[in-house]
Amino acid sequence: KEFVVDNDHFSFKPSSLTVNKGDTVKITFRNTGGTHNLKIDEFTGASTRNLSAGETQTITFVADKAGSFEYYCSIGNHRAQGMWGTFKVL
Repeated sequence: KEFVVDNDHFSFKPSSLTVNKGDTVKITFRNTGGTHNLKIDEFTGASTRNLSAGETQTITFVADKAGSFEYYCSIGNHRAQGMWGTFKVL
Protein backbone atom coordinates (compact mmCIF):
# COMPACT_ATOMS: atom_id res chain seq x y z
CA LYS A 1 0.00 0.00 0.00
CA GLU A 2 1.31 3.40 -0.97
CA PHE A 3 0.21 6.76 0.41
CA VAL A 4 1.18 10.39 0.01
CA VAL A 5 0.66 12.48 3.16
CA ASP A 6 0.88 16.27 3.17
CA ASN A 7 0.73 18.68 6.07
CA ASP A 8 -1.61 21.66 6.26
CA HIS A 9 -0.52 23.91 9.12
CA PHE A 10 -0.90 21.56 12.13
CA SER A 11 -2.75 18.67 10.50
CA PHE A 12 -2.07 15.80 8.11
CA LYS A 13 -3.96 15.13 4.88
CA PRO A 14 -5.28 12.51 4.68
CA SER A 15 -6.08 12.17 8.37
CA SER A 16 -6.65 8.42 8.18
CA LEU A 17 -4.78 5.55 6.47
CA THR A 18 -6.00 1.94 6.34
CA VAL A 19 -4.01 -1.19 5.42
CA ASN A 20 -4.20 -4.93 6.01
CA LYS A 21 -1.98 -6.76 8.49
CA GLY A 22 1.13 -7.99 6.69
CA ASP A 23 1.05 -5.23 4.05
CA THR A 24 4.28 -3.49 3.13
CA VAL A 25 3.44 0.18 3.60
CA LYS A 26 5.10 3.04 1.76
CA ILE A 27 4.31 6.55 3.00
CA THR A 28 5.69 9.62 1.26
CA PHE A 29 5.49 12.65 3.55
CA ARG A 30 5.59 15.99 1.73
CA ASN A 31 6.22 18.88 4.10
CA THR A 32 4.50 21.93 2.64
CA GLY A 33 5.62 24.38 5.34
CA GLY A 34 7.41 24.74 8.65
CA THR A 35 9.50 21.95 10.20
CA HIS A 36 7.68 18.66 10.72
CA ASN A 37 8.11 14.89 10.82
CA LEU A 38 5.83 11.85 10.69
CA LYS A 39 6.08 8.99 13.19
CA ILE A 40 4.18 5.80 14.03
CA ASP A 41 5.71 4.49 17.24
CA GLU A 42 4.45 0.91 16.99
CA PHE A 43 6.22 -0.01 13.73
CA THR A 44 9.96 -0.35 13.06
CA GLY A 45 11.13 2.08 10.38
CA ALA A 46 7.94 4.16 10.52
CA SER A 47 9.42 7.61 11.09
CA THR A 48 10.87 10.38 8.98
CA ARG A 49 13.64 12.75 9.92
CA ASN A 50 12.70 16.36 10.69
CA LEU A 51 11.85 17.91 7.33
CA SER A 52 12.06 21.57 6.40
CA ALA A 53 9.47 23.26 4.19
CA GLY A 54 9.48 21.75 0.70
CA GLU A 55 11.27 18.53 1.68
CA THR A 56 9.91 15.03 1.07
CA GLN A 57 10.84 11.67 2.57
CA THR A 58 9.49 8.18 1.90
CA ILE A 59 9.39 5.52 4.61
CA THR A 60 8.69 1.81 4.09
CA PHE A 61 7.70 -0.67 6.78
CA VAL A 62 5.59 -3.78 7.35
CA ALA A 63 2.25 -3.43 9.17
CA ASP A 64 2.84 -6.48 11.37
CA LYS A 65 0.28 -5.66 14.10
CA ALA A 66 -3.49 -5.21 13.80
CA GLY A 67 -5.19 -2.29 15.52
CA SER A 68 -5.64 1.44 15.41
CA PHE A 69 -2.50 3.54 15.84
CA GLU A 70 -1.63 7.21 15.68
CA TYR A 71 0.74 8.89 13.26
CA TYR A 72 1.91 12.27 14.42
CA CYS A 73 4.50 15.03 14.32
CA SER A 74 6.81 14.79 17.34
CA ILE A 75 8.23 18.32 17.11
CA GLY A 76 7.40 20.62 20.02
CA ASN A 77 3.68 20.70 20.77
CA HIS A 78 2.59 19.98 17.17
CA ARG A 79 0.83 16.75 18.19
CA ALA A 80 -1.15 18.57 20.89
CA GLN A 81 -2.10 21.21 18.30
CA GLY A 82 -3.78 18.51 16.21
CA MET A 83 -0.98 17.23 14.00
CA TRP A 84 -1.92 13.56 14.14
CA GLY A 85 -3.88 11.00 12.17
CA THR A 86 -5.17 7.44 12.48
CA PHE A 87 -3.31 4.46 11.00
CA LYS A 88 -5.65 1.43 10.91
CA VAL A 89 -4.38 -2.10 10.36
CA LEU A 90 -7.17 -4.61 9.66
